Amino acid sequence: MNPINMKNNASYNFMAPDIDDDADKKVEVIFPTSEAVTPSISSNKATVKVRRQKTIVKLGSLSAATELDLEPEAENLNVGAVVIVSWTSDGTARNITVKVGADTVATLSGTASTKVTKQLVWDGESFLAV
Repeated sequence: MNPINMKNNASYNFMAPDIDDDADKKVEVIFPTSEAVTPSISSNKATVKVRRQKTIVKLGSLSAATELDLEPEAENLNVGAVVIVSWTSDGTARNITVKVGADTVATLSGTASTKVTKQLVWDGESFLAV
């Protein structure tokens, strides 16, 4: 991969942080890619595979509370990976129950007739609502 922008000849280099605990270690970093997904909702339930450092989940307009099942591909995620969930409630506030496996990890509160955006962060084992 060429770290030079061929249009304007700008050069980009990756800098490693200066962390004493990393001395004499090989630290692997996953390239920070992102994607936006619009999962289909069936019986008020949607499933999303999380395999990038940033995933934007667009649930669209909801007319019922919805369960969002996140399936993290942990080998592809660094601690701090982010999932952003956005949805619009109809005239009633529609909440999102977020699950990882059988565990409920968050309940995201909706607001009636409003678009809401909430964020979750990967802690290495699960997602935490922030």
